Amino acid sequence: MTLTASPPAAPARADIPYVGAPGLSLIKSEFRKIFTTNAWWLFGLASLVITGLAMWANMAEAAGNIDFARNPDIDIKLGPGASPEQAAEAQQRLAEAQDLHTVLVKAAGSIFTSGQFFGLVLVMLVGVLVMTNEFQYQTASATFLTTPQRSRVVFGKLVAAIGLALGFWLVSQLISLAAGLAFFHNVHASNSLGEWPVQRAMLFNAAAYLLWAVFGFGLGTLIRSQIGSVVTGMAVYLVGYAGGIGVFVLIRTYLIHGDWVLTSAVSVPPIASQVMISPDKLYPQSAAWWVGALVMIGWSLLAGTIGLLLTRRRDVS
Repeated sequence: MTLTASPPAAPARADIPYVGAPGLSLIKSEFRKIFTTNAWWLFGLASLVITGLAMWANMAEAAGNIDFARNPDIDIKLGPGASPEQAAEAQQRLAEAQDLHTVLVKAAGSIFTSGQFFGLVLVMLVGVLVMTNEFQYQTASATFLTTPQRSRVVFGKLVAAIGLALGFWLVSQLISLAAGLAFFHNVHASNSLGEWPVQRAMLFNAAAYLLWAVFGFGLGTLIRSQIGSVVTGMAVYLVGYAGGIGVFVLIRTYLIHGDWVLTSAVSVPPIASQVMISPDKLYPQSAAWWVGALVMIGWSLLAGTIGLLLTRRRDVS
């Protein structure tokens, strides 16, 4: 009788838990939430229309300014009662309008950032909706029960809002760049892409999209009502820009007679973002572009920090 020894059983393999990038699944989940609604493509369509209209207006203005700068025969026409100071000021404005290099740089900065004024409103609303959708559709409780670490949830939502905002910027930037290059080729002028003011305008245009998305996200955490936060955000941006400049002009005219009053208008977020993006001074007393950048970064960090703290402490039921 022959006995055959069975081979020893192989040791069981230890289960190795899957380790992925922290928060990556949450970010993917937030993108899925965004793309399952109609808001993203409606905002995307609005961004394309706004970019096209703004680009058409900027090109029309640039064409007129370039033709004016190329015409050396234009002279100043002043009234008979004009003072020497008025004549000197008019002469200076004429010299600036006929400086072709300066005109081309300003035109390039405007054309290559077409649509950014109202585009920033859209990305701010994207940031608002990323947070307020949870309360609008009453899914906040389920979201935070699934992921008790609220900071991770907030991080995922914030990254999703920033990613979508940068996507809007990229599409708008590519359209503006392609059309702008064709425009300058057709008018036989330099596109000024080698000039730092134009490069800065394009780079900080991307930063503005990112910062306004963060600002909108913070606003959405502060005001849970979707309608309330949307209306407040649009008022802060649109009314804050036009009304903010008007208020500072009134203060400068009737209360404090100093140019620094107009310079301090950069403290208002929509004015700060326009100062940051503009290839030249937004207005004669405007603060420097880097001041606008610092102010906008400060407002966005403040909004994002408040949003994180409120979401971690406040009841979401």
